[in-house]
Amino acid sequence: MQKLIELYQQWKGAEPANIQQLPGAGSNRSYFRLTDTEGQTVIGVIGTSRDEDHAFIYLTEHFNRRKLPVPQILAASDDQLRYIQTDLGSISLFDAIRGGREAGGRYTLKEQELLRRTIRELPNVQIRGARGLDFSNCYPQAEFDVDSVLFDLNYFKYCFLKATELDFHELKLEADFRLLAKDLTIDEGDRSQETGGFFLYRDFQARNVMLDAKGNPWFIDYQGGRKGPYYYDLASFLWQASAKYPHKLRRELVYEYYNSLKHYTEVPPVRHFVNRLSLFVLFRTLQVLGAYGFRGYFEQKKHFIESIPPAIQNLRELISDRTFHYPYLMDILRQLTELPQFARVEATAKRADGYKTTDLNPYKAHPQDGPATFSKYDAQGPLVVKVFSFSYRKGIPEDESGNGGGYVFDCRSTHNPGRYEPYKKLTGLDEPVIRFLEDDGEILTFLDSVYKLADAHVRRYIQRGFTSLMFSFGCTGGQHRSVYSAQHLAEHIHEKFGIEVRICHREQNIRQTIPARKAGVKQAMIFAAGLGTRLKPLTDTMPKALVKVGGQPLLWHVIMKLKSAGFERIVVNVHHFARQIVDYLDENNRFGLDIRISDESDGLLETGGGIKKALPLLDSESSVLIHNVDILSNADLAGLYALAERENADGLLLVSRRQTKRYLQFDNDMRLIGWKNVETGEVKGDEGLSLAFSGIHVLSPSAFRLFDEMPDRFGIMDFYLKYCHRQAFLGRELNDLQLLDVGKLDSLDLAEQFLQNHKS
Repeated sequence: MQKLIELYQQWKGAEPANIQQLPGAGSNRSYFRLTDTEGQTVIGVIGTSRDEDHAFIYLTEHFNRRKLPVPQILAASDDQLRYIQTDLGSISLFDAIRGGREAGGRYTLKEQELLRRTIRELPNVQIRGARGLDFSNCYPQAEFDVDSVLFDLNYFKYCFLKATELDFHELKLEADFRLLAKDLTIDEGDRSQETGGFFLYRDFQARNVMLDAKGNPWFIDYQGGRKGPYYYDLASFLWQASAKYPHKLRRELVYEYYNSLKHYTEVPPVRHFVNRLSLFVLFRTLQVLGAYGFRGYFEQKKHFIESIPPAIQNLRELISDRTFHYPYLMDILRQLTELPQFARVEATAKRADGYKTTDLNPYKAHPQDGPATFSKYDAQGPLVVKVFSFSYRKGIPEDESGNGGGYVFDCRSTHNPGRYEPYKKLTGLDEPVIRFLEDDGEILTFLDSVYKLADAHVRRYIQRGFTSLMFSFGCTGGQHRSVYSAQHLAEHIHEKFGIEVRICHREQNIRQTIPARKAGVKQAMIFAAGLGTRLKPLTDTMPKALVKVGGQPLLWHVIMKLKSAGFERIVVNVHHFARQIVDYLDENNRFGLDIRISDESDGLLETGGGIKKALPLLDSESSVLIHNVDILSNADLAGLYALAERENADGLLLVSRRQTKRYLQFDNDMRLIGWKNVETGEVKGDEGLSLAFSGIHVLSPSAFRLFDEMPDRFGIMDFYLKYCHRQAFLGRELNDLQLLDVGKLDSLDLAEQFLQNHKS
């Protein structure tokens, strides 16, 4: 460290005013942010390998001469084990797309644009960066060749495959490794000779891309680069295990790359490109599993351990979708993906159109591909929560699932009923003890914090498809406080999430299973009670819901969209010319659905009051999708409904970036926090990201009970804003959402055109 400070002083003329060590990642190098007295910062690096550091310094200086978006080397020690480079800031692409990654691959338009910018810039580095480059300076070797491929494949074999204790034949596996290595390094012809070869970045991933204030990508950590095929980096980036890029987005990014590549070199035909890319996806997946095995299993680095399940899932999907001519290797990989420790966490759903969600071809159109950032084809495993009560004297319960995780809560800080004679022979399940604890109140405050932790954890585990989670409550004897707490948490989780919960009061020898709620009816509600004053004079003689567009009433279009999305029960609220709507539904045999009428003839109740009145007509254990009758859209309603259930949101609102006067406000996690009228400046709640409401939303059964606290007549936005700071009301964007509000006379012609454009 002292030598780095001396290097800084030689370059700057003074010691740094402040030194901040930056978090490490997979590298053995140490990074420091060095700040001068005026607040200007640079990055100081301490390396452990002169050859590796020399490669980075040489490549960086070469790339700067080519005017590529990389840092500058400001100073370097004579042995090149320490150097100073420009500070590209603290926001990596990995950080910027965190929301989409943590949402299971539902990337916002902004996040998708950042990915597109990055992938479009990659050929610039690979092609222009290779011109005039002396590859002999690369580390640890100059070229991607058979030996380097075999090294990585054996890295996978020894650091990952052997660690699983899967039995395999060394010589047969080695034979297929050699065939794969030969195919990966086959000469691509004259294309690479035009430039003297391509620069293979090797570790091209979102963590190694920094973003400037305008969202432009800058590249770092390319010191392992060498001469090689460009497919490798594309596979490395788009099939990164933890990124969870959805199929449609991945396909679009491959398309972006292919078109960008055309600006720098001759490109192969699409079929050839796709087939070669799939080969590198296989290789890269095996390579990263080797790294995850070494860094995770041997060095015990958390990030790499957590990356193993999604990497196995990538491998599982790849070998099920593609045919590779390495029979023994494929057999071993199939056995690997079927090992119990790699139990499937996200099943690949077979699509009705015959395609699978992992199809590599970026140019194969999928007939059912909608523009959604969420997908109705996503699947997940059923989560089972185990809740224990125990006595600390007898030790903490073991997690039999093998995960070794979960929470242990100590209840001994709360008032103990066991100190008093009347309660000594009772437990936390008995009414007198329950009354004592709840009247005292300490246990309620304690559990309030527990519920918040548990809700967030259960919700995330469901999203990620995990199958087991454990909570344990301990007290002195495992009889009163721990039993009460465990029982109440178990019932809380089941009520809120409907999943299976297993309870074990260990010291009382009591076991109970609360089974998962059966899947309820798929239901929706259509707001059709409005007066439709903006559609006068048409609505002087008919309800807005029966105004025709494209030869059919607005109500027909919404019902047909819901029916095609699999909704079985629909509640329609009526007021203005209510009889006409009822007669229309009856004349059409209610379209073969369970369509129920919520009659507001005695008086309009507004949107929130309308839902409250309709609740007795709905299944109390199923979410309800709510749709304004005058909204036409290309929204994937089945996908939106499934997403709300996967995320266990109390409410999920479909939003967009269209212009309007009134915007909903969301925080960084897309939780609703407020509302704003940009015309008047009025704000309710807090300000954040402004998005427009679509008139389509999903309410969970967990929110139904809150309607009891509301008056008979109120707007649904008043409801959302009242409870948003304690309930999970989430906003979700839909990529390429097209939506039309048919609320005015001048919108009818637009509606006709909209329907023409969306006939398919």
